[in-house]
Amino acid sequence: MLPRKQPDPGEDIFNSENSIKILDTLEKRPFGNEIEALTSPSLYLIKARLNDDTIQTGDTIELPSEKIGPISEIRYKDISSSTQSELVEAIMEEINNTPDNHLSFYNRANNISLKVHSFQLLPSIGKSKAQQMVQSRGMIGWENFTDIDEKCSIDSVRLLAERYVIEMEDSIQVPRLLDLLIRTGV
Repeated sequence: MLPRKQPDPGEDIFNSENSIKILDTLEKRPFGNEIEALTSPSLYLIKARLNDDTIQTGDTIELPSEKIGPISEIRYKDISSSTQSELVEAIMEEINNTPDNHLSFYNRANNISLKVHSFQLLPSIGKSKAQQMVQSRGMIGWENFTDIDEKCSIDSVRLLAERYVIEMEDSIQVPRLLDLLIRTGV
């Protein structure tokens, strides 16, 4: 999996985003509200000033939009506990809405080293489970997440979403599936 060209330092990384999912609305002093949200398709955590008081947590806003002010990326450690609690479910929703890149991880995962398989990057997947998953995948691969779940007895979308959150929490995690699968393409 080779990464695509990274954006230039001056380039707005949010230009290619289609929408945002509002995870929390926060009151900001002296006036106004700010949102914490997740972008689609690249799954960036962002914040922005809210220009429209009718927007609520759970709403999706198509981009670009005058309903919000300028977007800026926010670190996982700086998001509210409410946003943290909504994050895995929001990512799972995005994975289900745009399954191709995410499914490619399960179909193309290989050994990282002699001792570690890419499947072991997922929470709770050990060496024996990874070997079982490789055998279940076979030469053809999987067509959808339900196929993976049935053959491997896992919740493939949740495991991938949880891995993405781990990478958001700790930017030192490598390899970074967020970058390999979503942000830089496969």
